Amino acid sequence: MKRFRNLVLAVTAVVLALAFVPTSAWAATTQIHRTDQFGSLYSGKVRATLLGSVSITTTLATATCNVGVIDGTVQSNGTALNVSAYNFSNSPGPQCPNSAGGQSSVTAVGLPWNGGNVTYAPVLPNGRDGTITISGVKVTSVSTGWFGSISCTYKGSGAGNSLVLDAFNSTNPNRPVTGVVQAQARAVNYTLNKDSGSLLCPSTATYSATFQLLGETVANSGVYDQKLHLTA
Repeated sequence: MKRFRNLVLAVTAVVLALAFVPTSAWAATTQIHRTDQFGSLYSGKVRATLLGSVSITTTLATATCNVGVIDGTVQSNGTALNVSAYNFSNSPGPQCPNSAGGQSSVTAVGLPWNGGNVTYAPVLPNGRDGTITISGVKVTSVSTGWFGSISCTYKGSGAGNSLVLDAFNSTNPNRPVTGVVQAQARAVNYTLNKDSGSLLCPSTATYSATFQLLGETVANSGVYDQKLHLTA
C-alpha cells in the first residue's frame, strides 16, 4: 500500500511539474502545405514576387523599384530556405529612380544565400502567421544623384546577415494586399548595415517591400502557380 501511495505521489508531482512548464518550452512546429491547412506538405522551389514597390532608404536618398523577384527552395518544415536569385529593376527602367534626382541599381552579392528558414509564429489577434528569415543577405547599390555616383554595399542586420519578413496566409484578413488571395511576406523599414563602399555611403539603410509567395504545382516546371499555407 505504501509503495502504491508513493507511486501516486510521484505521478502527481510529474503532472504538476509539467503544468508549470513555460509555454515557450512547447515550441510550435512549422509546416508548409499546398493550398490550405488541409493540403499535403510542400517542399521545393518558391518564388516571391513584388507587390507594389520596394524601397531602400538612406539619409542621402530613397530608391524605389517596381519589379522584383526572389527565387529559392525550402523544406516543408520551414528549414533550409536557400535563395538562388534576387533581382530588382524598374519599368520603365531598368534602373530604379531615386529621390536625389538620379537612378539606382541593386545587385545581389554572394548568391546563393543559404541557411534561412520559415517559422510558424502567429501574432494574435490581427497579426502575422509567421516569419521568413533570409540569411546571408548582401546587396550592392550603385546610385547617381546630386552627390555624383557612389557604390554602397549593405548586409542584413540580423544574425548571419539576415533579413526577416512577416508572413501571412492567404486566408489572413490582415495580409498586406487584401486584393491578392495568396500567401504574402512583408518587411517594413527593416535595417540594413553598411558592409563596404564610398565614404559617402550612410552607415545604415532601411528596406520595405511586400511580396506574393507561390510554389510549383509541378516540381521543376518553372511555373509558379501553387498556393502555399503555413501552419504548426
